[in-house]
Amino acid sequence: MSARGGKRKAKVLSKSARSGVLFPVARMQRYLKRDTHHFRIGGGAPVYMAAVIEYLTAEILELAGNAARDNKKGRVTPRHILLAVANDEELHQLLKHVTIASGGVIPRIHPELLVRKKGGKVIPLIKPPVTAASSPAHKAKAASAAKKATTKTGGRKGPQAKATVDVADAPSPAGTGKGTTAGGFTILSERKLFLGQKLTVLQGDITKVTADAIVHPTGSNFYMGGEVGSAIKKAGGNEFVDEVKSLQKTHGSLDVANAAVSPGKNFPAKYVIHVNSPGWNSPNCQQMLDTAVKNVLKVADEKNLKSIALPNISSGNAGFPKQTAAQLILRAISDYFSGSTTSSIKQVYFVLYDVESVTVYTTELQRLDA
Repeated sequence: MSARGGKRKAKVLSKSARSGVLFPVARMQRYLKRDTHHFRIGGGAPVYMAAVIEYLTAEILELAGNAARDNKKGRVTPRHILLAVANDEELHQLLKHVTIASGGVIPRIHPELLVRKKGGKVIPLIKPPVTAASSPAHKAKAASAAKKATTKTGGRKGPQAKATVDVADAPSPAGTGKGTTAGGFTILSERKLFLGQKLTVLQGDITKVTADAIVHPTGSNFYMGGEVGSAIKKAGGNEFVDEVKSLQKTHGSLDVANAAVSPGKNFPAKYVIHVNSPGWNSPNCQQMLDTAVKNVLKVADEKNLKSIALPNISSGNAGFPKQTAAQLILRAISDYFSGSTTSSIKQVYFVLYDVESVTVYTTELQRLDA
Protein backbone atom coordinates (compact mmCIF):
# COMPACT_ATOMS: atom_id res chain seq x y z
CA MET A 1 0.00 0.00 0.00
CA SER A 2 1.34 3.42 -0.90
CA ALA A 3 2.21 5.81 1.87
CA ARG A 4 0.79 8.76 -0.07
CA GLY A 5 -1.93 10.54 1.81
CA GLY A 6 -1.23 8.57 4.92
CA LYS A 7 -0.51 10.05 8.33
CA ARG A 8 2.94 11.44 8.77
CA LYS A 9 4.87 10.08 11.67
CA ALA A 10 4.99 12.69 14.44
CA LYS A 11 8.42 13.98 15.34
CA VAL A 12 9.60 12.53 18.61
CA LEU A 13 10.53 15.17 21.19
CA SER A 14 12.31 14.47 24.41
CA LYS A 15 10.86 15.58 27.71
CA SER A 16 13.67 18.12 28.03
CA ALA A 17 12.82 19.65 24.65
CA ARG A 18 9.11 19.81 25.50
CA SER A 19 9.94 21.41 28.86
CA GLY A 20 12.41 23.91 27.40
CA VAL A 21 15.35 22.92 29.61
CA LEU A 22 18.79 21.59 28.80
CA PHE A 23 19.18 19.15 31.66
CA PRO A 24 17.72 15.64 31.12
CA VAL A 25 14.21 15.44 32.53
CA ALA A 26 13.89 11.68 31.87
CA ARG A 27 17.07 11.00 33.85
CA MET A 28 15.80 13.11 36.75
CA GLN A 29 12.58 11.11 36.72
CA ARG A 30 14.51 7.84 36.73
CA TYR A 31 16.59 8.94 39.70
CA LEU A 32 13.51 10.11 41.59
CA LYS A 33 11.81 6.75 41.02
CA ARG A 34 14.93 4.90 42.10
CA ASP A 35 15.66 6.87 45.25
CA THR A 36 12.14 7.90 46.33
CA HIS A 37 10.18 4.86 45.21
CA HIS A 38 7.84 4.98 48.21
CA PHE A 39 6.56 8.45 47.28
CA ARG A 40 4.16 9.40 44.53
CA ILE A 41 6.07 11.35 41.87
CA GLY A 42 4.09 13.88 39.83
CA GLY A 43 4.75 14.58 36.18
CA GLY A 44 6.09 18.07 36.92
CA ALA A 45 8.55 17.01 39.62
CA PRO A 46 11.44 15.96 37.31
CA VAL A 47 10.87 19.05 35.14
CA TYR A 48 11.05 21.35 38.17
CA MET A 49 14.12 19.52 39.47
CA ALA A 50 15.93 19.75 36.12
CA ALA A 51 15.13 23.47 35.82
CA VAL A 52 16.38 24.26 39.34
CA ILE A 53 19.63 22.32 38.91
CA GLU A 54 20.17 23.98 35.51
CA TYR A 55 19.69 27.43 37.06
CA LEU A 56 22.09 26.71 39.92
CA THR A 57 24.69 25.36 37.50
CA ALA A 58 24.43 28.44 35.29
CA GLU A 59 24.70 30.74 38.32
CA ILE A 60 27.79 29.01 39.67
CA LEU A 61 29.45 28.92 36.25
CA GLU A 62 28.79 32.63 35.74
CA LEU A 63 30.29 33.57 39.12
CA ALA A 64 33.20 31.17 38.62
CA GLY A 65 33.86 32.73 35.22
CA ASN A 66 33.92 36.16 36.84
CA ALA A 67 36.38 34.87 39.44
CA ALA A 68 38.60 33.42 36.70
CA ARG A 69 38.49 36.73 34.83
CA ASP A 70 39.37 38.69 37.98
CA ASN A 71 42.38 36.40 38.45
CA LYS A 72 43.33 36.84 34.77
CA LYS A 73 42.76 33.18 33.92
CA GLY A 74 41.17 31.81 30.77
CA ARG A 75 40.02 28.52 32.28
CA VAL A 76 37.65 27.89 35.19
CA THR A 77 39.23 25.71 37.88
CA PRO A 78 37.84 24.25 41.12
CA ARG A 79 39.47 27.18 42.93
CA HIS A 80 37.34 29.64 41.00
CA ILE A 81 34.21 27.60 41.76
CA LEU A 82 35.04 27.71 45.49
CA LEU A 83 35.55 31.49 45.38
CA ALA A 84 32.28 31.91 43.49
CA VAL A 85 30.32 29.90 46.06
CA ALA A 86 32.07 31.49 49.05
CA ASN A 87 31.41 35.05 47.87
CA ASP A 88 27.69 34.50 47.25
CA GLU A 89 25.69 34.46 50.47
CA GLU A 90 22.86 32.23 49.24
CA LEU A 91 25.10 29.72 47.45
CA HIS A 92 27.40 29.64 50.49
CA GLN A 93 24.43 28.82 52.72
CA LEU A 94 23.21 26.13 50.31
CA LEU A 95 26.61 24.46 49.89
CA LYS A 96 28.12 25.08 53.32
CA HIS A 97 28.56 21.34 53.96
CA VAL A 98 29.95 20.60 50.47
CA THR A 99 33.69 20.10 49.94
CA ILE A 100 34.99 21.16 46.52
CA ALA A 101 38.00 19.02 45.62
CA SER A 102 41.17 21.02 44.88
CA GLY A 103 39.31 24.22 45.69
CA GLY A 104 41.58 25.32 48.52
CA VAL A 105 40.20 27.43 51.36
CA ILE A 106 38.41 30.77 51.66
CA PRO A 107 40.92 33.66 51.73
CA ARG A 108 41.32 34.78 55.33
CA ILE A 109 44.23 36.42 57.17
CA HIS A 110 43.92 37.23 60.86
CA PRO A 111 44.32 40.99 61.39
CA GLU A 112 47.04 40.34 63.99
CA LEU A 113 49.26 38.92 61.25
CA LEU A 114 48.97 41.97 59.04
CA VAL A 115 51.66 44.64 59.50
CA ARG A 116 52.64 47.68 57.54
CA LYS A 117 56.23 48.70 56.84
CA LYS A 118 57.11 52.37 57.06
CA GLY A 119 60.60 53.86 57.10
CA GLY A 120 62.20 50.44 57.49
CA LYS A 121 60.27 49.74 60.71
CA VAL A 122 57.52 47.18 61.14
CA ILE A 123 54.49 48.77 62.80
CA PRO A 124 51.57 46.57 63.91
CA LEU A 125 48.28 48.30 63.10
CA ILE A 126 45.92 46.24 65.25
CA LYS A 127 45.27 47.18 68.83
CA PRO A 128 46.04 44.33 71.29
CA PRO A 129 43.31 43.16 73.66
CA VAL A 130 43.15 44.87 77.06
CA THR A 131 44.66 42.52 79.64
CA ALA A 132 46.62 42.75 82.86
CA ALA A 133 49.73 43.14 80.73
CA SER A 134 48.44 46.60 79.70
CA SER A 135 49.00 48.06 83.18
CA PRO A 136 51.39 51.05 83.49
CA ALA A 137 53.93 49.01 85.49
CA HIS A 138 54.00 46.30 82.85
CA LYS A 139 54.35 48.88 80.06
CA ALA A 140 57.33 50.44 81.86
CA LYS A 141 59.04 47.07 82.14
CA ALA A 142 58.27 46.28 78.51
CA ALA A 143 59.66 49.64 77.38
CA SER A 144 62.84 49.01 79.36
CA ALA A 145 63.21 45.56 77.79
CA ALA A 146 62.59 47.01 74.33
CA LYS A 147 65.26 49.65 74.89
CA LYS A 148 67.78 46.98 75.88
CA ALA A 149 66.87 44.83 72.88
CA THR A 150 67.29 47.83 70.55
CA THR A 151 70.72 48.59 72.03
CA LYS A 152 71.87 44.98 71.58
CA THR A 153 70.80 44.88 67.95
CA GLY A 154 72.56 48.09 67.03
CA GLY A 155 69.47 50.28 66.75
CA ARG A 156 67.33 47.73 64.86
CA LYS A 157 64.10 46.70 66.48
CA GLY A 158 64.00 42.98 66.95
CA PRO A 159 60.93 40.81 67.55
CA GLN A 160 60.91 41.68 71.27
CA ALA A 161 60.92 45.40 70.59
CA LYS A 162 58.29 45.11 67.87
CA ALA A 163 55.86 43.38 70.21
CA THR A 164 55.92 46.29 72.65
CA VAL A 165 54.96 49.02 70.16
CA ASP A 166 51.70 50.58 71.32
CA VAL A 167 49.18 51.31 68.58
CA ALA A 168 48.13 54.59 70.16
CA ASP A 169 51.67 55.93 69.70
CA ALA A 170 52.22 54.40 66.25
CA PRO A 171 52.22 56.59 63.14
CA SER A 172 49.09 56.79 61.05
CA PRO A 173 48.66 54.34 58.15
CA ALA A 174 49.93 55.60 54.84
CA GLY A 175 47.42 57.69 52.97
CA THR A 176 45.49 58.94 56.01
CA GLY A 177 45.92 62.34 57.57
CA LYS A 178 45.79 63.48 61.15
CA GLY A 179 42.27 63.18 62.58
CA THR A 180 41.18 60.70 59.91
CA THR A 181 43.12 57.61 60.98
CA ALA A 182 41.34 54.34 61.67
CA GLY A 183 42.32 54.46 65.34
CA GLY A 184 44.80 51.60 65.11
CA PHE A 185 42.64 49.29 63.03
CA THR A 186 44.18 47.18 60.29
CA ILE A 187 43.18 48.29 56.80
CA LEU A 188 41.87 45.08 55.20
CA SER A 189 40.96 46.60 51.85
CA GLU A 190 40.95 50.07 50.31
CA ARG A 191 39.71 51.63 47.09
CA LYS A 192 40.08 55.19 45.83
CA LEU A 193 37.26 56.66 43.76
CA PHE A 194 37.68 58.84 40.69
CA LEU A 195 37.40 62.11 42.63
CA GLY A 196 39.85 61.01 45.34
CA GLN A 197 37.55 59.72 48.09
CA LYS A 198 38.81 56.59 49.85
CA LEU A 199 36.63 53.60 50.74
CA THR A 200 38.29 51.47 53.43
CA VAL A 201 37.25 48.14 55.00
CA LEU A 202 38.05 47.63 58.69
CA GLN A 203 37.10 45.02 61.27
CA GLY A 204 36.33 45.83 64.89
CA ASP A 205 34.30 48.08 67.20
CA ILE A 206 32.85 51.07 65.37
CA THR A 207 32.93 53.23 68.52
CA LYS A 208 36.74 53.08 68.55
CA VAL A 209 37.26 54.32 65.00
CA THR A 210 38.75 57.80 64.73
CA ALA A 211 36.26 59.37 62.33
CA ASP A 212 34.29 62.60 62.36
CA ALA A 213 31.00 60.67 62.50
CA ILE A 214 29.74 57.13 62.93
CA VAL A 215 26.44 55.86 61.54
CA HIS A 216 23.76 54.27 63.71
CA PRO A 217 21.09 52.18 61.88
CA THR A 218 17.92 52.63 63.92
CA GLY A 219 14.14 52.87 63.71
CA SER A 220 11.63 55.70 63.68
CA ASN A 221 11.98 56.28 67.45
CA PHE A 222 15.83 56.29 67.54
CA TYR A 223 15.92 52.85 69.13
CA MET A 224 19.35 52.11 70.66
CA GLY A 225 19.12 48.32 70.41
CA GLY A 226 20.89 46.01 68.00
CA GLU A 227 24.62 45.38 67.85
CA VAL A 228 25.64 48.87 66.69
CA GLY A 229 23.13 50.75 68.83
CA SER A 230 24.05 48.83 71.99
CA ALA A 231 27.77 49.39 71.39
CA ILE A 232 27.29 53.15 70.89
CA LYS A 233 25.01 53.38 73.94
CA LYS A 234 27.51 51.51 76.10
CA ALA A 235 30.45 53.65 74.96
CA GLY A 236 28.57 56.98 75.15
CA GLY A 237 26.91 56.36 78.49
CA ASN A 238 24.11 58.47 79.95
CA GLU A 239 25.41 61.66 78.34
CA PHE A 240 24.92 60.25 74.87
CA VAL A 241 21.50 58.79 75.77
CA ASP A 242 20.41 62.28 76.89
CA GLU A 243 21.59 63.72 73.55
CA VAL A 244 19.52 61.13 71.66
CA LYS A 245 16.44 61.87 73.77
CA SER A 246 16.87 65.58 73.10
CA LEU A 247 17.17 64.89 69.35
CA GLN A 248 14.04 62.75 69.47
CA LYS A 249 12.05 65.57 71.11
CA THR A 250 13.20 68.23 68.65
CA HIS A 251 13.16 66.12 65.48
CA GLY A 252 10.18 63.89 66.13
CA SER A 253 9.69 60.56 64.39
CA LEU A 254 12.42 59.57 61.90
CA ASP A 255 10.95 58.52 58.57
CA VAL A 256 12.29 55.50 56.67
CA ALA A 257 15.54 56.30 54.79
CA ASN A 258 15.86 59.68 56.55
CA ALA A 259 18.83 60.66 58.71
CA ALA A 260 19.44 62.95 61.68
CA VAL A 261 22.61 63.85 63.58
CA SER A 262 23.44 64.14 67.28
CA PRO A 263 26.71 64.97 69.09
CA GLY A 264 28.95 62.08 70.11
CA LYS A 265 29.95 61.57 73.72
CA ASN A 266 32.83 59.61 75.28
CA PHE A 267 34.11 58.14 72.00
CA PRO A 268 36.37 59.51 69.23
CA ALA A 269 33.60 60.44 66.77
CA LYS A 270 32.28 64.00 67.07
CA TYR A 271 28.85 63.09 65.73
CA VAL A 272 26.50 60.14 65.37
CA ILE A 273 24.29 60.03 62.27
CA HIS A 274 21.08 58.11 62.95
CA VAL A 275 19.41 56.60 59.89
CA ASN A 276 16.12 54.72 59.73
CA SER A 277 17.31 51.81 57.61
CA PRO A 278 14.64 50.03 55.53
CA GLY A 279 13.79 46.36 55.98
CA TRP A 280 14.16 43.71 53.30
CA ASN A 281 10.41 43.10 53.16
CA SER A 282 9.45 46.79 52.97
CA PRO A 283 8.17 48.28 49.68
CA ASN A 284 10.91 49.47 47.30
CA CYS A 285 13.49 48.30 49.84
CA GLN A 286 16.47 48.52 47.51
CA GLN A 287 15.62 52.04 46.36
CA MET A 288 15.00 53.08 49.98
CA LEU A 289 18.41 51.74 51.06
CA ASP A 290 20.03 53.73 48.26
CA THR A 291 18.22 56.85 49.47
CA ALA A 292 19.16 56.16 53.10
CA VAL A 293 22.88 55.98 52.29
CA LYS A 294 22.76 59.17 50.25
CA ASN A 295 20.87 60.97 53.04
CA VAL A 296 23.61 59.94 55.49
CA LEU A 297 26.28 61.39 53.22
CA LYS A 298 24.19 64.54 52.71
CA VAL A 299 23.94 65.09 56.48
CA ALA A 300 27.71 64.58 56.77
CA ASP A 301 28.29 67.17 54.05
CA GLU A 302 25.99 69.64 55.79
CA LYS A 303 28.21 69.31 58.88
CA ASN A 304 31.30 69.69 56.68
CA LEU A 305 32.70 66.36 57.89
CA LYS A 306 35.76 64.78 56.30
CA SER A 307 35.43 61.16 57.44
CA ILE A 308 32.55 58.85 58.26
CA ALA A 309 32.29 55.26 59.54
CA LEU A 310 29.45 52.96 58.45
CA PRO A 311 28.46 49.51 59.73
CA ASN A 312 26.75 46.96 57.52
CA ILE A 313 23.47 48.88 57.23
CA SER A 314 20.22 46.89 56.85
CA SER A 315 21.89 43.46 56.91
CA GLY A 316 21.14 42.69 60.57
CA ASN A 317 17.59 42.75 61.93
CA ALA A 318 16.46 44.51 58.76
CA GLY A 319 17.01 41.23 56.90
CA PHE A 320 18.91 42.38 53.80
CA PRO A 321 21.24 39.71 52.34
CA LYS A 322 24.76 40.90 53.13
CA GLN A 323 25.99 40.80 49.57
CA THR A 324 22.94 42.66 48.27
CA ALA A 325 23.26 45.32 50.97
CA ALA A 326 26.98 45.75 50.27
CA GLN A 327 26.38 46.14 46.53
CA LEU A 328 23.63 48.72 47.04
CA ILE A 329 25.59 50.71 49.65
CA LEU A 330 28.79 50.84 47.60
CA ARG A 331 26.92 51.83 44.46
CA ALA A 332 24.98 54.53 46.33
CA ILE A 333 28.21 56.01 47.70
CA SER A 334 29.87 55.97 44.29
CA ASP A 335 26.84 57.61 42.66
CA TYR A 336 26.66 60.27 45.39
CA PHE A 337 30.29 61.32 44.98
CA SER A 338 29.99 61.25 41.19
CA GLY A 339 27.10 63.71 41.34
CA SER A 340 28.56 65.93 44.07
CA THR A 341 31.88 67.49 43.14
CA THR A 342 31.96 69.74 46.23
CA SER A 343 31.63 67.07 48.92
CA SER A 344 33.70 67.59 52.06
CA ILE A 345 33.88 63.84 52.71
CA LYS A 346 37.27 62.37 51.84
CA GLN A 347 37.22 59.06 53.76
CA VAL A 348 34.51 56.42 54.22
CA TYR A 349 35.21 53.54 56.60
CA PHE A 350 33.22 50.31 56.52
CA VAL A 351 33.61 49.01 60.06
CA LEU A 352 32.49 45.38 60.18
CA TYR A 353 32.41 42.82 62.95
CA ASP A 354 32.04 39.33 61.44
CA VAL A 355 34.34 37.60 58.97
CA GLU A 356 31.58 37.00 56.42
CA SER A 357 30.79 40.72 56.15
CA VAL A 358 34.49 41.53 55.77
CA THR A 359 34.79 39.01 52.94
CA VAL A 360 31.69 40.34 51.18
CA TYR A 361 32.73 43.99 51.38
CA THR A 362 36.31 43.26 50.37
CA THR A 363 35.11 41.39 47.29
CA GLU A 364 32.44 43.92 46.30
CA LEU A 365 34.82 46.83 46.84
CA GLN A 366 37.23 45.38 44.29
CA ARG A 367 34.37 44.84 41.83
CA LEU A 368 33.11 48.41 42.19
CA ASP A 369 33.48 50.54 39.08
CA ALA A 370 34.79 53.83 40.38
